[in-house]
Amino acid sequence: MKNKIDNLLRPSSFDTFFGQEDVTNQLKIHIFSAKNRKTVLNHILFYGPPGLGKTSLANILANEMGNKLITITAISLEKVPDLISILGQLEPGDILFIDEIHRLKIELCEILYSAMEDFKIYVSYKNDENTKLLTLNLAPFTLIGATTNIGCISKPLYDRFPLIFKLNYYDEKTLWKIIDHNKKIFSLNIDSSLYNLIIERSRFTPRYLNNILFKISDYSLYYGLKKIEEDDLIKAFKCMKINEGGLTFEDIEIIKIIGKNFSNKPISLESVASMLNEDVNNIKNINEPFLVRSNIILRTKRGRMLSQKGLKILEKYS
Repeated sequence: MKNKIDNLLRPSSFDTFFGQEDVTNQLKIHIFSAKNRKTVLNHILFYGPPGLGKTSLANILANEMGNKLITITAISLEKVPDLISILGQLEPGDILFIDEIHRLKIELCEILYSAMEDFKIYVSYKNDENTKLLTLNLAPFTLIGATTNIGCISKPLYDRFPLIFKLNYYDEKTLWKIIDHNKKIFSLNIDSSLYNLIIERSRFTPRYLNNILFKISDYSLYYGLKKIEEDDLIKAFKCMKINEGGLTFEDIEIIKIIGKNFSNKPISLESVASMLNEDVNNIKNINEPFLVRSNIILRTKRGRMLSQKGLKILEKYS
């Protein structure tokens, strides 16, 4: 059932994709031009924090172009033959979506260079102790890359994307529209006057917002709520541990480490990661952008510190 709802929530066209207008308006132009010229869509790179719509836009682009979408994650590709096999099976116009493309191994990136530019793959192999070069022709395709860490993408790969778009956090007005649309999918009877209580916990991200709606739906089903009132919503948040400000357990632990363990003295993300036994890139790409944007953590030349707002939150959770 969860997968079914996830599919229903994922927009299939621009009509049900709310927000990121600067990006979607440009994409519509490129789609129209590609169709008019009867060519494949140019390669596209989406970057920004997780949950802002990179995968949804890839689905929409495939639907708008009327082509098949093949979705893979960079970490699922371990060897060169893995990537060659996928590229070799692409049909004309197919869209290959590689999520977290910055994690692609360098030898795999090198395969993509010629594949993206010329729709060819050059493979060297040994025959009778001589090295020969084999050229494999590919069907014209579109590569869509998504990343939460654009700085880790190699310059040669980055340069091969003609279209590069940054996705930003959503504003309250857009999130309001998403709730108003998606509450019907969840069959939630909730008044619009309560939307802001949900938005405050959404991290200004559609993915988090929809997760909250899903949890509220489960809560209302369990307690047989015909209509969700404010008290019901507050109880649901408390029961589901949906914290004010959208803070996750990991966010709160980071705040505690900086504020308590290091007495709010400047600290590196590497030190925070070591204390959490977590990959520093996860903190840098998932937790820190939201905490900095929310003015909870301050980036200084000497390291990360808590703001006054962060110190008040520390008091609450200590």
